[in-house]
Amino acid sequence: MKKPSIYLFCPAYKDEGNIGIVINSAIKVLDEIAGKYLITIIEDGSPDRTGEVADKLAGKYENVKVIHHKSNKGYGEALKTGFTNPDRSDYDFIIYTDGDGQFNLEELKKVMPLLEKYDAVIGYRRNRVENLQRKFQSWVYNFFTKMISGLKYKDFNCSFKIFKREVVERIDIEFPTVFIDAELIIKTELSGYKIFEIGVTHYPRITSTGSGAMLSLVWGTIKSMWQFHKKYKKEILKYRKTFKSKKAGVQSGT
Repeated sequence: MKKPSIYLFCPAYKDEGNIGIVINSAIKVLDEIAGKYLITIIEDGSPDRTGEVADKLAGKYENVKVIHHKSNKGYGEALKTGFTNPDRSDYDFIIYTDGDGQFNLEELKKVMPLLEKYDAVIGYRRNRVENLQRKFQSWVYNFFTKMISGLKYKDFNCSFKIFKREVVERIDIEFPTVFIDAELIIKTELSGYKIFEIGVTHYPRITSTGSGAMLSLVWGTIKSMWQFHKKYKKEILKYRKTFKSKKAGVQSGT
């Protein structure tokens, strides 16, 4: 069977001690499963040496590139940069994960075959290795996303997702905040594509701490969620009515 072409990107912020490990792991896996590939680091204006480390990786590996944000734009904007990067057009599949090393990219080996049947595969964290505050925030995020969408996925904001290129090219990203994960999943469903959700292992950060608990990010996410609900409420209700005999298109795996 012909090996697929893969475009993998990862946002990186304050990840000077993580990003090298993530990229080396990605190269090892993609060398095995991809016919051709490109890895892009979205360096989001880090105040530490993340940008310098990323540039050294790009200099060392021909399949690695870096996009620098001159200032910190935030997680959602970093993901938007990755998803809208024109380089994606040369590849069959779009994969993203974070630059903090909390996922094992070896698990792509069990995930990629699922894309023969599905248009997107999204991970859910079987074992969350976060503090209580982050777990609570994620629970609230997932609870309200389920409320406004009617979808029953376990973990909308898990940073381990794979899409066929045509799916990404069809979706217009309008809410580049932390809500972007949910926006992508809901719009994929509304466009009639099939999604498979599968359990993946979650690991502690090697170094640094996340910024997802910052109050400004929380309020930005709430605002995006409300705006999305207002704009797409009728479309979602129509979708739910049309497919009420199904479990909102959800398939789960372990």
